[in-house]
Parts: sequence; C-alpha cells; structure tokens
Amino acid sequence: MKNKLRLTALLVAVAMLSVSVLTGCGGSSSGNKKEAEETAAVQEEQAEAPAAAPAETEPAKEETAAAETSKTDAPTAEDAKAYVKAVLDIMCTGDYDHSVELADIPAGEEAQLRDSTIQSAVAAIASDAGLSEEVQADFTEVMREAFSKAKYTVGDAVPTEDGGYDVTVTIEPLRLYAGATTKLQEKVTADDIAGLSEEEANNLIYTKIAEIIRENLEEPEYAEPQDIVVHYGIIDEQNNLWGVSEEEGEKLGEILFSADME
Repeated sequence: MKNKLRLTALLVAVAMLSVSVLTGCGGSSSGNKKEAEETAAVQEEQAEAPAAAPAETEPAKEETAAAETSKTDAPTAEDAKAYVKAVLDIMCTGDYDHSVELADIPAGEEAQLRDSTIQSAVAAIASDAGLSEEVQADFTEVMREAFSKAKYTVGDAVPTEDGGYDVTVTIEPLRLYAGATTKLQEKVTADDIAGLSEEEANNLIYTKIAEIIRENLEEPEYAEPQDIVVHYGIIDEQNNLWGVSEEEGEKLGEILFSADME
C-alpha cells in the first residue's frame, strides 16, 4: 500500500496563520503584505508539488485502473490512522515510525523536507518586510521548535462509501502567541523605533516576536481540544496512491496553533 504525502499545504496553512498574526503585531508592514505572501506561498507550494500524472485520454483506462485495485490492495482503518499520524509526525517532529510507505519522500529525508519547508514558508513571510537573513534564521528555528511542541491524537477511522476513511484527529492548539499584544508593547516602544527605516523597524519587531514565542514555548499553553475530521482516500487512481488531499490537510494546519494573542 503506497501513500502520497501532502506536507507542504499543511505547513503553508500554518505559516499563513503566522502571517496574519505578525502583520497585526508589526504595524509598520505594508497593508498588502498578507495577500502578497499568500501568493508567494501558493506559488512555492505549486513549484514543490510532485508533477501531476498525465491525464488519461481513454475512459477505459480509468475503469481498468480502478478494477485493478483489489480488496487486498484496499487500505484498512489502521492504514488510514497510521498515514494521518505520519503526516502530523513528519510535520511536527521531522520523523515518523516508518510503518507507512510514502511514495514521494525518500527514506531518511523527512527532517530535511520538514526543515526546508518551514524555512521556505518563513522566507515567503519575510520577503515583503525586508527581514535580514539572521532574523529569518531565528524565526525558522523558533517555528521548528514550535512544531515540536504541538499536541495531537489520531482517533477512529470510519469507512466511507469511496473505500476510504474519515479519520478524527484531536488537536490541542498551541497558544504560540499568548500575551503577545501586551508583551510586544513592553518590548518595543515608540522610542525604540524612532528614526528607524521600515525594514529596520520590522527586523526589530519580528525579533521580539520570535523572542515572545520562545518564551512561551518554555512552558507551553494549549487551548481547548478540537476534533477535526479529515478524509483519507485515493488521490492518484492511476498509480493507486492513497493519502489526504491538500484541502483536507489544511484543516489540521489551520488549528495546530492558536491565534489568540491575549
């Protein structure tokens, strides 16, 4: 049973949450920043995504491919649960138990993929603000640490009519920005940014935001658990590859971190 991992969309969804929070805190950033960064992230996601399989030109071929998926090839509930857990484990820890065969990630490169994707997402966030390489590196490191503190539990997998499963995931959203509104005002005053260029001010502000996140991660707080149902099914019928679509994956990414800044 081969599976196809859709990691990028999960990370981008979480990164976009960070964009909205950081834009609100930064204040000096461009009003069109979020839109520009979302576009950049989408373009990057499309560039990193595996090439799509050639479209079938004959309906008979699709029917044949479907027929070749025998009952012995069909996934079990445990397969579905293991896959969803693998997605979250790789995204958050850079590794997994290797009980799931992933067609699009060479063995041993899970951490490299996770790290490079976080780095790319942070770069997309930082591009419009003119952040220095040092600040980007610091923010990448703190976000990697944040992912490692995520809390989730993969629950039941319920069979669906298409031969796949609806898998329930319970997530306790990490309060990554807890107290950020007050803490940022304490760390950056009007006098601190007086006379600075927009880029210099942004670098200072984002450095302090990374500092706040790092402080919060020392004794992490979590919001109330939320149950999210994601669908595990066939995503490449021609090659009999199973997994979770990008749209389904975004459901997880969107609540992994809480946007609460109080």
